[in-house]
Amino acid sequence: IVAHGIVPRYSDIDTYHMMACSIDEAIRNSISVGGKPGYIAGLDNFCWCDPIKSPKNPDGEYKLAQLVRACQALFDYCTYYDLPCISGKDSMKNDFVYGDIKISIPPTVLFSTMGKIDDVQKAITMDAKNPQDVVYVIGITKPELGGSEYFASKGFIGNNVPKVDAPRAKRLYQLLSSAIERGFVASCHDCSDGGLGVALAETAFSGDLGMEIDLNKVPNENVVRDDYLLFSESQSRFVITVDPKKVFQIEALLKDNYFARVGVVREDKKFLVKGKNGEYVIDCDIDTLKYAWQKTLKW
Repeated sequence: IVAHGIVPRYSDIDTYHMMACSIDEAIRNSISVGGKPGYIAGLDNFCWCDPIKSPKNPDGEYKLAQLVRACQALFDYCTYYDLPCISGKDSMKNDFVYGDIKISIPPTVLFSTMGKIDDVQKAITMDAKNPQDVVYVIGITKPELGGSEYFASKGFIGNNVPKVDAPRAKRLYQLLSSAIERGFVASCHDCSDGGLGVALAETAFSGDLGMEIDLNKVPNENVVRDDYLLFSESQSRFVITVDPKKVFQIEALLKDNYFARVGVVREDKKFLVKGKNGEYVIDCDIDTLKYAWQKTLKW
């Protein structure tokens, strides 16, 4: 299994959490298709702006401090996740200068993982499989929208960057991996760019099926707004769908973790999301969602 994580916008707030989230995203992408914790190796690919102070680079010390923060997170999270880094790349002079104009790239790390799956026939995909399958959200949503796609779409950066709770995530990954191995999960998709709303939409339209979701049921910590529940980019979260005959097994396995039934897969193409006040905040068809998802790639 080959997977990746990259969140350069988070560097606008803190490169420590940028690195932590990149690592976590790559791991949970691997877990999502059937990977096993403890059987994953990492590759850290740095693309950085010049971290050496000079007359032409007066903020070099700050960029170097950002690099140190990222390396601290690389050590902390790879150590905790038992994730050896077997290779990588360092590119440290990614600046463009033309006359008085200087453009520096955001401090960026592409973190890649390679993992082992014992039986490829047990690998699963992200698409919703059958009408009436139960939709679960696994993991807790917090008001963490700093550096998010949602804030970027509004022209903002924000302050509250997502943070990885490694002990909680590690336990959850082990349990979800076991659930997939035992055939309890019909589809699995991690929540990454764009948060829960995007993950739900991708799960629905990739299976050509609709969904009905209730945001009141999403496990959360002090999230009072519908848009924050939909678009927070809190880490270590998944959307899974489960055959109704297997809900007892999955719920017994995941007990004592943050998870909840939040809805159901529909036979038609309607995508409905009920907000915290009980009214629908999204009422559209999956073809509309798919077009919005694809349109930036269309000429």
